[in-house]
Amino acid sequence: MSKIENRKSKIKKPLRIALIASDYAPTIGGVQTAVRHIARNARARGHAVIILSSLPGNAPAREPVDDVWVYRFPWGRQPLWSLPFRAIATLVGMARALRAFKPDVVYVHFLTINALYVLLLHYLWRFRLVVSARGNDIQGIPLRSRLQRWMLTRLFARADAILFCSAYVQRDAAPYLTRASPRAYVGVVGDGFDPDEFRESRPYDHSTPYILAMGRLVYKKGFDLLIRAFAQIAAEYPRIHLLIAGDGEERVALERLIDELKMRERIVLLGFADRATSLALFWGCEFFVLSSRVEPFGIVVAEAMAAGKAVLATKSGGVIDLMQAGVNGLLVEPDVDALADGLRALLAQPDATRAMGERARQTIQRHTWAAVTDEFLQVFERVRR
Repeated sequence: MSKIENRKSKIKKPLRIALIASDYAPTIGGVQTAVRHIARNARARGHAVIILSSLPGNAPAREPVDDVWVYRFPWGRQPLWSLPFRAIATLVGMARALRAFKPDVVYVHFLTINALYVLLLHYLWRFRLVVSARGNDIQGIPLRSRLQRWMLTRLFARADAILFCSAYVQRDAAPYLTRASPRAYVGVVGDGFDPDEFRESRPYDHSTPYILAMGRLVYKKGFDLLIRAFAQIAAEYPRIHLLIAGDGEERVALERLIDELKMRERIVLLGFADRATSLALFWGCEFFVLSSRVEPFGIVVAEAMAAGKAVLATKSGGVIDLMQAGVNGLLVEPDVDALADGLRALLAQPDATRAMGERARQTIQRHTWAAVTDEFLQVFERVRR
C-alpha cells in the first residue's frame, strides 16, 4: 500500500462523501483505480467516504476495502428477465445506504447505469449532486444509446457541479449541457498518478533498447498507425524494438499486420501486463508513444512522464492538457507519416529525448492523485456551501 501525503485541507469541516462508481474492486480498471485513490486521499484528509458500486460475481454485497465501506448493487442489464426486480432492489438499497450515511455530497464517477439510478433517486429525494464524465460516457456510449443521451441531459440539468476529465471531453458534452442550471459549477478535474509507485526504478529486462506503447488493443487507440509508422523507420534504427502492452479485440488484426510488414522480430505484442510489469516497462523504455485516434485524458501518458520519459503523442484529445511540445515530448497528427517523423525525431537525438524525459517528470507533478483529490474536494466543498 502506497503512502498518502496527509496535507492540511483548506476545508475546515469534514465532508461526508458518497462515491457512486460504475465499477469497483474486485474488478480492475481505470474507473476503479481513480475512485480508490480519490477515496483513500479524501479519507487521509479526515473526510468520511462510502462507495456504492456494481455487484460482480460472488463479491459480497457489503464489505470494507482499504478501510472504506463498499456497498454493491445488481444494477447490470443481464439477465433481462430479472431486471425489473433487480432495479427495484437496487433503488431501495441505494436509498437506504445513502439515507443512513447522510452525505453532504453524492459524487458520480463515470456516467453509465450507475448515474441513471442516481438520477432516479434524485427525482425522489434532492441531495447535493456532483457528476463527472470521463470519456466513453460522452464520446462513445451516447452515439449508440438513446437512453444514455436522455440520461445525460437530465442528469446535467439536476447536478450542482458537472466535471470532465479534460476540456476535450467537455467540448463533446456540449449537446447535453444545454439544460444545465446556470448555478451549476462546470469545470475540468483530470485523472492522476501515484508518485510512490515511481520512486524506485526497476527497468524491464529486454535484450535491446525499446519504444513503449500501452493500452487496450482497440481501434481508437491507433496501434495500427503506430505499427505502420515504426515499420517505416525500423531499418534506420536496427537495434530498436517496439513493445506494445495490452490486450483487446484488435489483437488478431494487429498480429496479422505485423506479419504483413515483416516486423515479427522487431515488434512485440506483450499482452496484458500486471501493475509491476507495467511500471518496469515505463522505467525501461527509451520513450513512450500514445498513438490514439481519440483519447479522453491519457493516464498512461501521465505515468510515462512520472517515470521520467519523453512522450510522443497524437493530438487526439485530453492528452494535449498534459503535453508541452518540445519541452516534455512531441505532439503530432494521428496519422502514419506524422508518427514516423516523431519517432525519427526522438530516436535521432537521444540526449535531447532524455532531457525531455526529465522535464516530463517535473511538469507532471501537479497531476498526482493527492493533488487531483484536492481539486475534487474543493468542488465538493463549493457544492456543500
